[in-house]
Amino acid sequence: MRGSRVAKRYARALLGLSDDRAQLEAWSGELERLARIADAPEIALHLGSPEVSHEARIAAMAKIAERLELSYPIRSLAVVVARHGRIADLIAIADAYQEQLDALLGRARATLTFAREPAPEDTAAVTRGLEAMARKAIIATVKVDEKLLGGVVAELEGKIYDGSLATRLSEAGRRLVG
Repeated sequence: MRGSRVAKRYARALLGLSDDRAQLEAWSGELERLARIADAPEIALHLGSPEVSHEARIAAMAKIAERLELSYPIRSLAVVVARHGRIADLIAIADAYQEQLDALLGRARATLTFAREPAPEDTAAVTRGLEAMARKAIIATVKVDEKLLGGVVAELEGKIYDGSLATRLSEAGRRLVG
């Protein structure tokens, strides 16, 4: 998809501006905030309107970045994105930046879905197991889905590791029938 290639290029350019990992992390949060604001329905509708001039879009993005008190590189990115008509790609740019930053820092993001709110030690145990498999630091997002009955489903780098009770029961039922 063309939009994702463009997003990756913008993200790579931003990552190339600094070797300071703390600064790169801070930019990630700022870029995410900018993207969420620009993607808010009322703002996206206004910025995407054909009635708004190109110059007005650029000025609006500069003003948004200023009001959010973003760092100079993110403010500059906001203006460049507006100048090139890529405001709608900001979410994709923020996602691409986060993915590339995670790769640079040797980490991965995982979604852990439990049947009920897990104890911190349960989350830590699953995270340690995923870290051993992936050989990367894992940043876990925890969700709860009562339909699982028990256990956990982990999604990591496009793969799903299903240790839920619902799946185990379903597999046992298939084996008994077939």
